[in-house]
Amino acid sequence: MATIAAFGMMVTVSTAIGTGFTVVPGTKRFGVGAGQYLVWFSIFMIASAVVYAFTGNLVKRHGARIVSIVGSIGVAVSYTGMALSPTISVFYLWSAVLGIAWTGCTFLMATHLTTAWHTHRRRGTVVGIVAMGGGTGGFLWGLVFPPIVAAGGFTGAFVALAGFVVVFAVLPAVFLVREPKIENAAKPLDGAETARHKKALRTGFVGVTILLCLAFFLFSLESVFGSVQPAVFANLGIAPTTAGLLFSMYNLSALIAKPILGYSYDRLGVIALYTALVILFVLGLPSVALFGRLGGGILFALIPITALSISVPTVVLPLITVRSVGQARFPLVYGTSLSVLSLGSAVAAPIWGVTFDLTGSYNLAMYGGGAAGIVGVIVSYFAYRIGHKRNGAENAVAETDSVGSVFPANK
Repeated sequence: MATIAAFGMMVTVSTAIGTGFTVVPGTKRFGVGAGQYLVWFSIFMIASAVVYAFTGNLVKRHGARIVSIVGSIGVAVSYTGMALSPTISVFYLWSAVLGIAWTGCTFLMATHLTTAWHTHRRRGTVVGIVAMGGGTGGFLWGLVFPPIVAAGGFTGAFVALAGFVVVFAVLPAVFLVREPKIENAAKPLDGAETARHKKALRTGFVGVTILLCLAFFLFSLESVFGSVQPAVFANLGIAPTTAGLLFSMYNLSALIAKPILGYSYDRLGVIALYTALVILFVLGLPSVALFGRLGGGILFALIPITALSISVPTVVLPLITVRSVGQARFPLVYGTSLSVLSLGSAVAAPIWGVTFDLTGSYNLAMYGGGAAGIVGVIVSYFAYRIGHKRNGAENAVAETDSVGSVFPANK
């Protein structure tokens, strides 16, 4: 039940794609340009970034059900408020409320529910399948939203988004979300353990959190490609029709990539997994920059690899996080990391634009994104190794074979 709810919350993430169809009717409604209208999205992202860590702490204190119910209702109400906004200022205000509520019923909640319930050796595969919800929703929006906008205009579009959230987030939060009791399984202290040792453990987890946040930030520098693909393809001299096919292939590949990455997490040891991730980042965006001008044929082979590498933050990193800090700390640490990911995405987009302005192409940004991904893999590896060791020192007993077999301690 909780897994179905998590999938629905990942589908809810795709409503952000649906808002892209509101730009034209929105500019007409408020009498502003596209740039001024899209300020709402920056406000939404910043509000989410600021609140994610706080929401993670709420989940830890009060549980997933209460937070997901409040968050999902807040998102539905926010979309309704945006639909009825009389001025652009009120619209901006509701977008801030949307960003705050968003943190309670999307990425953080879906991943927390999945990792909390699935502690078996197929945990990664399940996380990957749940993450497919975002791509599934995006595919559906591409089919159903244009006629909705044509029939209902700006107001109808946002009301439809609110209804969508009720079906895929509010109702599942109310009727399906259940959370198992998570033990803060710490080893009972004996006389030999000192306050200094306990402080060292806490300090170690702070270090792990910093490393994970750095990894999330580095991965965000590459993830911008998902939004600027059309401009990149145009700069590479790809015909519009071929570019459209490449865009569709990227989104289809991203949908398939998530369970593939989850399955790889389950089946590979830590060294093999991280080696594969490095290869992905080498063959992804840097190869697109290096060989992209050879034409659409080579890009049809490289784009699926790129989709795999860009999907790493949504599948592999959450799994690494829960393995590094434990389920009890996961909501707070992952929430903090998502804050950094959101801020990184906001910073990375203009960086891509500046590199194009200075060099006349996106190649430098793609090389940089690939390099940042490789460094992110290395940083997350150290976070895992340090965190895994700390967990071993803190827990009363070693993790069960069904969980620990994923990343054996001796590998």
